[in-house]
Amino acid sequence: MNDVIQKIESIQSVFLETQLFYATHNDINGLVSYMEHIPVDFRSIAFESASMAIAIKDLERGGELTDWVKYVSGPAQEHQAQVYVGLGWAIAKLKLPFLPVVEKIENDYHFRVADGCGYYDGSFRQRQTVLSLQLPAYLPQAALCMYDQGVGRSLWYSCRADIHKVKNKIEGFPAERQAALWRGMGIAVAYVGGCDDAYLETVWQYAGANGIQLAYGAALAAKSRMKANTMTTDTDRCSRLWFMCSAGGANEFSAETGDTAGTGNEAGYINWITQIEDRLADSFRG
Repeated sequence: MNDVIQKIESIQSVFLETQLFYATHNDINGLVSYMEHIPVDFRSIAFESASMAIAIKDLERGGELTDWVKYVSGPAQEHQAQVYVGLGWAIAKLKLPFLPVVEKIENDYHFRVADGCGYYDGSFRQRQTVLSLQLPAYLPQAALCMYDQGVGRSLWYSCRADIHKVKNKIEGFPAERQAALWRGMGIAVAYVGGCDDAYLETVWQYAGANGIQLAYGAALAAKSRMKANTMTTDTDRCSRLWFMCSAGGANEFSAETGDTAGTGNEAGYINWITQIEDRLADSFRG
């Protein structure tokens, strides 16, 4: 478990140091150059952190996301999964209404932003989000599925990779929210890495009937790493163990089908998940 905790601490360090660099230098070009020297395993985390910092500055001075849009359409393109999550961090931190902000961006990524909101609240508003199970007033009902995915991701970090604690917290949520929480867990476990096969097997057993959500989360982690060219042996191992195919195969499973992932509504996102789950079934450990 020490390897996992060290990786979690590395991620947190990369995130904070990137924030500090931007706060000190206030120069996006210089920030991008700085991030390109961060070790490849967690370079996307730096781009996520920068996304949050740039978005906050834009939102605080008028809300047009001018610099953020230039950033995401330019140097951050390879890291889009994390960059849109970073925008969610900014929205949650500032407690801004979700829709007026995301209406300024491509709707293909609205749900990634909601994931970021969930991660922020799960990490920094644990009393309200995890203990009291409060739903955010700033987020529309349609985005709650992806919000819960972000909350699920946050649990792996806040519980320091202790699957016993994570399972207990997930079981405290209403049953209808638990699938998305386990999907977020799958993303976090596969992305962070550091688990040996025995512990991955334990995580799998704890997921129970939500094992397919865990596997789907691992597929999403593989997809984001392949797009950013930051694939690791840990992410690949997780894919092979949980649904018996390589990370490359996981990426194919999680590829967007048609426009269903980008409809900007709950039905479209759920339809996309269902299609991917159907495609996973043939290789699923079950």
